[in-house]
Amino acid sequence: MATPSKFQFSLSLLLLFLALTPLSFSIVPTMASNHQLQYWSENVVNNMPKAIASKLSSLSKYDTNYFASLVSSNQRFSFDYANFCSKAKLFCSSTSNQTPQKLSNGYNSYSNNRHASNDADPNSFFRQSILKNGNKIQLPNLNDRIPFRAFLPSQIASKISTTDSNELQKMFPESFTSPSTKEAIESSILYCSSASLKGEIKSCPNSLEEMIEFSKKSLGVKKLLALTSQSSKGSKQELEIQNIKQFHSEKVVSCHEVFYPFATYFCHVLSSTRLYAVDVIDPATKAPVNRILAICHMDTSEWPSEHVAFKILKFSPGRGEACHWFSQIDLVWLGTI
Repeated sequence: MATPSKFQFSLSLLLLFLALTPLSFSIVPTMASNHQLQYWSENVVNNMPKAIASKLSSLSKYDTNYFASLVSSNQRFSFDYANFCSKAKLFCSSTSNQTPQKLSNGYNSYSNNRHASNDADPNSFFRQSILKNGNKIQLPNLNDRIPFRAFLPSQIASKISTTDSNELQKMFPESFTSPSTKEAIESSILYCSSASLKGEIKSCPNSLEEMIEFSKKSLGVKKLLALTSQSSKGSKQELEIQNIKQFHSEKVVSCHEVFYPFATYFCHVLSSTRLYAVDVIDPATKAPVNRILAICHMDTSEWPSEHVAFKILKFSPGRGEACHWFSQIDLVWLGTI
C-alpha cells in the first residue's frame, strides 16, 4: 500500500478540520480588530472560531496609539486606568461577581495549590482507553470559567510582562485588591514563569499575533491550522462516544487561556502527544451533542508528582498516559505545508 505524501496528509487534514471548525461571526470592526483579523488570515488557513473572534480588540487607532504611548513612556495608565479598561474590554474591577478560575488542564495544573485534590473535577483527566465508540463518558465542565477579556493590540501587549507581578500591579491596581483575582493572577504568573519540562517549548503570549508567531516558530511552518472544540454543550453530562478521528501530526501546540486582566494564553509543545476529535451523542436519543477535541499525553514521566492528573487517575509519573478535553476557548495549532 502506498504511503500518503506530506501534501496529501496536510490537505486531508485541512479539509477535515474546515468541516469541524465553526465559522467566525460578525463583529463591529475597529482598527485593532481589523489588524488581528488580517494577521489571522495571512497565517492561518481556516476561519477564526467564534469564541476567539469574540475576543478581538475594540480599540480604535487613536486609542491604540494613545495607550501604547503611555506604556512606552512608563506612565502605566496611572491617570486613565478606568478609561483604558473600559475601552479595551479588559477585566480590571475587583467588584465583579465573576471569580476567575485557575487553569486546570495543563501539565503542571495546581502544582502550587495545596487544595488541588479538593478543587479538581474528577472528570478532568482520563485514560486513552476511554476513547472507544459506544463508551459512556462523563464530561467535565467545558463552559468558560474565566471572566471575559479581549486581546490587547500587539503594540500594547508586547510592552506588558506576564511574569512581573510588581509591574502588573502598578498597571492594574484594582485587579490586585480582590483576594480571588489577585490569587488567580499570581497563579498565572507562576504558571508562565515555571521551568520547562524536558523537551518542552512553552510561552505565555498575551496577544493573538504573538500566539500565532510562537506556534509557527515552534512547529517550523509558515501556515497554521487552528483547532478547537465546537462548543461547551454536554458539559457535566453523561454522553456516548460515536466517532473518533485522530490527527496524525508529529507536533502540536496546545494553548490554554490563563487569567490576566487582558486575554492571555499559556502555550506549549510536548512530545509524545496524540490528538483526537471526538463526536459525542445523547445516549438515549442518539442525537448529536458536540464535537470535542481531546489530547493524550503519552509520556508523563517528567510531570510533577503532585499533578492533579495523578490524583484523579491514581498512578505516579511515567506510569501511564493522561488525556484531557479542550474547551471552545482552548486552541490547538497544527502546521500545514
